[in-house]
Amino acid sequence: MPSDAQHGERRHIAAEPSFRTLARVGVNDVPEVRVAIAGDWHSSGYWARRALQMLHEQAPDVRTVLHLGDFNLTSNTPWAAYRRSVVEAMAQHGIRRVLVTPGNHDDWSQLGRRFALRPDEPYELPKAQAIAFLPRGYRFDIGGRKFLSFGGAASPDQDRRIRDKDWWPSEEPTPSDAVSALKGGRIDVMLSHEAVDGGTHFVDRVIKTPNRALFSDAGLDASRRSRSLVTGVWEQLAPARLFHGHMHVQAEGHHDGGRSVYALAANNSAGNIGVLDLRDLSWTWLNSGSASGHS
Repeated sequence: MPSDAQHGERRHIAAEPSFRTLARVGVNDVPEVRVAIAGDWHSSGYWARRALQMLHEQAPDVRTVLHLGDFNLTSNTPWAAYRRSVVEAMAQHGIRRVLVTPGNHDDWSQLGRRFALRPDEPYELPKAQAIAFLPRGYRFDIGGRKFLSFGGAASPDQDRRIRDKDWWPSEEPTPSDAVSALKGGRIDVMLSHEAVDGGTHFVDRVIKTPNRALFSDAGLDASRRSRSLVTGVWEQLAPARLFHGHMHVQAEGHHDGGRSVYALAANNSAGNIGVLDLRDLSWTWLNSGSASGHS
């Protein structure tokens, strides 16, 4: 599943009550001190409702969800029903916007065309404008923190999929994407779908033991290539926090200089959603009926 310094006219995403123009209003309209971050939902309306309910119960002040991809834009499952479930749950639980860092299972034929036409603007869903997909390399501020969204990932099972239907070559980030992402300077938080090498011990172990019954050599090569690019961006920008999905496991890794990496699990799993405090960048996992804090 692109900097304010680069583009003087770029307008930040904001926490504004209607969220009808996410890319066109100032960031300070409604101050935010905490945001939620969620991993893959894979078109599960049930899980989207459950996750947002947990969020409301355990962090009722949160108004923004940053989603790490495989939201499954226009997937083969009934898209309209899933989208409606998310929108209804957002309204019920006070969530004003969901900003998606696209994954490899989001429709890159649709996203690619839109981002090519308007590379500096989030793609607000036509029938759900409070849900927006962020261009690869997009930078924005929330609560005084600088974020970079670097979406996409390679599908290791791409040989089992249908090109331009449920697998897209453009899902994989390119070297030019990485160069563009690096131009904006320092960030506090990086959001990706793809994992990084050396981020957490658990994810590194999963990567070393791929399911060769499902993944071809070509798919695994693409995955290594994609992961290497995202790792390079992470290492060069050295954000205090990186969050990624894609691997469907909950994990965290803590590095020198107070830097941390968090892998978020997929739908129907503990570790799919948590809350980031923008004041000190501390992180709290939200799990069914309980929460444990980590910083």
